[in-house]
Amino acid sequence: MLKKAALFALATALPLAGLQAPAQAKDLAQMSWDEIVAQAKKEGEVSWFNWYFQDRFREQVKAFETETGIKVTIPNGEAKANQDKMMAEKSRAEGDIDVISFGGAALNTFKPEEVFFGPLTALLPEGAKLRYKIEGVDNKGYAPAFWGNQTGIAYNPALIKEAELPHTLDDFVAFMKKNPGQVGFNTENGGSGPAFIEAVTRALVKDIDYTDGTSSPDKIAKLAPAWSWFKANQAGYVITASNADSVTRINSGEFKLVAAWEDQIAGLQVKGEVSKDIKMYVPDFGMPGGGNVVAIPANARHKAAALVFINWLTSGKTQTQFAKVFGIAPQNPDADSSVGLIPAADRKFSTVWAAKPFGDDIKKTFVGKVTLN
Repeated sequence: MLKKAALFALATALPLAGLQAPAQAKDLAQMSWDEIVAQAKKEGEVSWFNWYFQDRFREQVKAFETETGIKVTIPNGEAKANQDKMMAEKSRAEGDIDVISFGGAALNTFKPEEVFFGPLTALLPEGAKLRYKIEGVDNKGYAPAFWGNQTGIAYNPALIKEAELPHTLDDFVAFMKKNPGQVGFNTENGGSGPAFIEAVTRALVKDIDYTDGTSSPDKIAKLAPAWSWFKANQAGYVITASNADSVTRINSGEFKLVAAWEDQIAGLQVKGEVSKDIKMYVPDFGMPGGGNVVAIPANARHKAAALVFINWLTSGKTQTQFAKVFGIAPQNPDADSSVGLIPAADRKFSTVWAAKPFGDDIKKTFVGKVTLN
């Protein structure tokens, strides 16, 4: 009899639990921002599942904790493990994740409106000015960008003057002829080299829709002019082992120019592992940039605290700080982008990565047609 009573109690409780998240969502949507902040302080805590730089972010969020009194917990965990946990908890009334980070393109693997609370555009004080389309994916206002990463060309001013930097494809050809073996980029173990390969390809082959990820033999065959360019200039560049290898070798003075990530070099400079003399720029034909977004799972336990935290994370002040500390490309238009490693004037040359799987096939075909041929 007691067992039956317990089962009945559980059955009647479950529907009520399932209604908790929508009820809270409705309440927050009706609150003023001051009321949301007050609710957030009552909740008192927020868990942020972010897959990289956890130790460094724990230091950065201390400013938020001091300002609001809200405790931020950042567990250790990989990107896929975090996503798998969120999806596994989706049917629970309350999950363990309040805020979760994704690479912008990762949101193309599911529908944000089915798993996230929001949209956040109208809930955040600066929601309308934030960026929700990144890496070719429009998440419809559910996940604002908080981290921009930009590829470009790194150089050491001690070895090359700013006036000598190549900005066009013709400039690069002339530079490589004059400085054979002084340009480095990778094809594996990181995206900076593939970014340079894609940038040159797009500059030479313009009659392709790079926003369409569909790949076919006919489409790939159109890329032949790019492979001819790289083969004709093979004496001018060296294929490195990885992003890190490229950075190590520009830092040592082996190369004059390498393809690199802005945030990687800036982060290593802060740690004292790369000379602060190393600078970066984006050539006139552009190089790809992407970034990461944050979202609130639909069943987050501390939604108000999550909103206040995301508002802080995406604010102009925090984005400026992240540009100084991490070398990110700021995602709030009010942030000071001049503090980044790449000159603010060069950011207009940032391009969106070619959609996949075609984008991946550009690199694969380069390897087959150029490095292995």
